[in-house]
Amino acid sequence: MLFDVRGRRKRVVQVVYLGLAILFGASLVFFGTGSGVNGGLFDAFTGGGGGSSSVFTDQYNKARERAQVAPRSPAAQTAVVRASYNLAASSEGSDQQTGALTDKGQAAITAAAAAWERYLRLKPKTLDAGSAQFAALAYGALQDFPSAAKAQRVAATERPSANSWFQLADFYYRAGNVKAGDKAAAESLRRTPADQRNTVRDLIKTSKKDGAQTAKQITAARKAARKQGQKGTSAFGPLPGTGATGASGATP
Repeated sequence: MLFDVRGRRKRVVQVVYLGLAILFGASLVFFGTGSGVNGGLFDAFTGGGGGSSSVFTDQYNKARERAQVAPRSPAAQTAVVRASYNLAASSEGSDQQTGALTDKGQAAITAAAAAWERYLRLKPKTLDAGSAQFAALAYGALQDFPSAAKAQRVAATERPSANSWFQLADFYYRAGNVKAGDKAAAESLRRTPADQRNTVRDLIKTSKKDGAQTAKQITAARKAARKQGQKGTSAFGPLPGTGATGASGATP
C-alpha cells in the first residue's frame, strides 16, 4: 500500500486502493478460493467482471434505503457493507489505473465500515463471514488495521481456510501486533498443502516485512500530528473513527 505524503488533507485517509486489490487478489488466486467468498469478493477487485459502475451505485443506493427503512435488520446492514465496498472498488469509486479512491469511493468505503459496526451492535446469532471479509478490507483501506484484524478474525473463524488466516496475519502485522500475526500465519501454513508451504512462507515473510513498515509509518504520522497539536489527524488526513469523517461517524 502506498501513502499520499504530499500533506494535502482528505476527508478520509488517502490510500492507493490498488495495493489492497493486488495483495488480496493475489492471495485469493494462489490459495484457490477465486470468487468463493460469499458476495463476490474477487469480483470486487475487478469491478464486478466489467459491469457498469452505475450498477454499483444503484445497488449502493438501494442498500442504504433498505437499511434506513429496516435499521434493526442485520441483513440490511450487511447489504450496505457489500454494496459500499463494491462501489468503492468500481471505476466510479477508484481510479482503475492508479487505484486511488475517488471522493465517492472514500465515502463508500467509510460507509462499509460504519455499516459493519451497526451490524455488530445488532448482535446477530451468527456473524456473516463474507461481510466480515468486506469489512476487513474496508478497514484496511482506512488504515484502521486493528479493526481490520477484528473483522478478518470473524471471517477466518466462521470460514477457516489458509487464505483467510493469511489475510488475518497480514492485518495483524500492519496493526503492529506481531505475536498475533505469527500465530495466524502459523495457522495459515497448517492449512496449506505441503507442496505449497514454501511459497506461502515467502508470502508471509513479505507480509510481515511490509506490515512492519506500514505500522511504523502510521505510528510516525500519529506522533507528528500530536506534536503539531492536531490530535485526530495524520499526515495522510483524518484518522479513522475521528470526527464526522471516521468510520464510526459515517451515516447510513
